[in-house]
Amino acid sequence: MTSGMTAGLHPAASPAADWRAPFQGRVASVVLVGALVFNAALCFLNTAGVPVTGGTVMGAEVAIIAVTLGFALDERPGPWLVLAGLVTYGLLLVTLRGNADVKGIRDFLIPVVFYCLGTRSPSLRDADRAVLASGVIVVVMGVFEYGLFDVYQQYFNIVRYYVARGSMSAAEISELTGSLFTSGIRPDSRAILPFLGPHRVSSVFLEPVSAGNFGAVLFAWALYRRTMRGRTWLFLCAAVTIILADARFGAYVCVAIAGAMLVGYRLPRLLWFALPFTILLALAVYGFESVQTSWQNDMAGRLLWAALLITSLPPEGVWGIMPDKMFLSDSGYAYTLTQLGVAGALVAWGLFVLMPARNPDGWRLRCAMAIYLCLLLVISDSPYSIKTAALAWFMMGAADGVEPETGRLAEA
Repeated sequence: MTSGMTAGLHPAASPAADWRAPFQGRVASVVLVGALVFNAALCFLNTAGVPVTGGTVMGAEVAIIAVTLGFALDERPGPWLVLAGLVTYGLLLVTLRGNADVKGIRDFLIPVVFYCLGTRSPSLRDADRAVLASGVIVVVMGVFEYGLFDVYQQYFNIVRYYVARGSMSAAEISELTGSLFTSGIRPDSRAILPFLGPHRVSSVFLEPVSAGNFGAVLFAWALYRRTMRGRTWLFLCAAVTIILADARFGAYVCVAIAGAMLVGYRLPRLLWFALPFTILLALAVYGFESVQTSWQNDMAGRLLWAALLITSLPPEGVWGIMPDKMFLSDSGYAYTLTQLGVAGALVAWGLFVLMPARNPDGWRLRCAMAIYLCLLLVISDSPYSIKTAALAWFMMGAADGVEPETGRLAEA
């Protein structure tokens, strides 16, 4: 049943004439760039004196998703059925919670619409250009932030923007970081190239964690596309982004991505399906068995904190129907349970892993991104952020959507 439904996510072998086809590549580039830079644009406006609120940010996301939806879906019933089922389930959770938090619905929408947009990409070369353009934008903005920091601060006051949108309180503003996000300064020794200083570059993402994650996403596509024009430049964009952000975890994930793409893709799909739930179980056991209550900002400390957040969830939190909101940004697995519920997580991950790959080579990239998601969810809920998720899901759709013969022609 699942295979039959998800097979419809791939483009038909002989699609009917579609007025959107001539604009597909350009629209995809526009929405991907929009998802990448809209937060930086709103930060610029807020710094310039144009008031920005949480509603403004939500409205921008809705607009981007709506345009993407218009070019992602066609007459195929599969995507519509999947989307309708996930949204209906999300609305059920919202009703059972008794509040108006619809972030879980957004978390369902972003993967489906951007994945389907990728499956409708005219060619892998169009996808190459979109990914490389995104990487160049991130690097150019990052170099500007690092090299001309005093000028950058005049136009981008990140802390003021996050306070305006309601993501931070004025009490959280630190003299150490100034106008940067709270993690924009490394208080201890920088891990990657210490001579660069404590400043962790955020680029268009406004906070360095997403910048590091995005570097890993760029690395995955560069590794996957062996005959891509500009492949060396994309590797360079990935490296510069991770280095400037001093993203230790992003560097570790790149190693895991390489392993998944070179060897791990040979593992059975059932093992990939079990991977995140095995990690979740291990963290839960660690949280219940550990006698430590304090943690430090290193890898061991982040694992402990993630485990403690998971084990602090009440039963209704595990099922996604907890009415009270908790701060769970440091544990993506805990966030997933509270927003999607264990049932929704099982279904969503099952659709992702068990969905047939039209292009067998695309399975390699899907495995790489699966390890990216599973590892990143240990310490962050950032895989759900449209800033990085839009391009990641588009890439997977483009890799899955192209037929093997078409893929070889595109790479020729």
